[in-house]
Amino acid sequence: MKPQIAIFGLGRMGSQIARRLHKNNFTVFAWNRSEESVKEIKQAGIAASQNIDDVIKHFTDKQRIFWIMLPHAIVDEFLFGGLSAHLRKGDIVIDGGNSFYKDTVERSKKLAKKGVTFFDCGTSGGVWGERNGFALMVGGPKAQWKKIELIIKTLSSGDNYAWLGESGAGHFAKMVHNGIEYGMMEAIAEGYGVLDASKYKYNLKDVTRVYQKGSVVRSWLIDLCRNIFETENLKKVKGKIDTTGEGEWTVKTGKELRVDVRVIADALKVRKESASAKNQKKFSNKMVALMRKQFGGHEVHKK
Repeated sequence: MKPQIAIFGLGRMGSQIARRLHKNNFTVFAWNRSEESVKEIKQAGIAASQNIDDVIKHFTDKQRIFWIMLPHAIVDEFLFGGLSAHLRKGDIVIDGGNSFYKDTVERSKKLAKKGVTFFDCGTSGGVWGERNGFALMVGGPKAQWKKIELIIKTLSSGDNYAWLGESGAGHFAKMVHNGIEYGMMEAIAEGYGVLDASKYKYNLKDVTRVYQKGSVVRSWLIDLCRNIFETENLKKVKGKIDTTGEGEWTVKTGKELRVDVRVIADALKVRKESASAKNQKKFSNKMVALMRKQFGGHEVHKK
């Protein structure tokens, strides 16, 4: 029997998770602070509310599973504020957002005192996850893993998920994943910047088409670059690249572990420097901003 699950947070990722589980015949309830997101998810046939009490009342199973998909800055406020009063011994909470792994470990300890099991789930897949499946990196008590594995497997494409270790392991792996992403995107964007500045006046769609098949650099990010050159007007884009924390956490953790992470550190520096208007004119910065839009639906600043 498939477990019931409540999803808290209906942003780009949370709403996709709710819909993918619902489509696979899970009983899903959802909460969001804003009315618009609640109305939208209701149209998919999912019971939803802006009131936590209303969501909790839908549970009929003894085993209750809560998935939170919120910005890392408000997780403590929600978890130990709004949701805390509703948690009871035996409940399971999964944090599928991008939380710092050290915060995750502390949250796990606090919830364990209440008899609540806490899993961290690094979630990757962007705006394509609902259709294609997410990549899921899970940390938490192995003894309870089987209780949530069916949920995780359903959200994946079938085999791109794993329990990776005790509390924090999932968020640590996702942190590093995003740090790698910073470096990869920056390298690709800088390469295209060199092509664009050359004397050859390349049609970058043609270059990308060649890169896409059989080349050493072929990848999903290169595929997204093809989309950019076919659908975007780079002249109208500002190369302002927002950061959400994971790259900085990777650099900080690398230094703590005495690991050389200079490429990721440089990519992070570029993102911070993109706040300056003069750096927003860089072709490479525009490319990174547009890659983020392509895979994650992130906002692109326009001139």
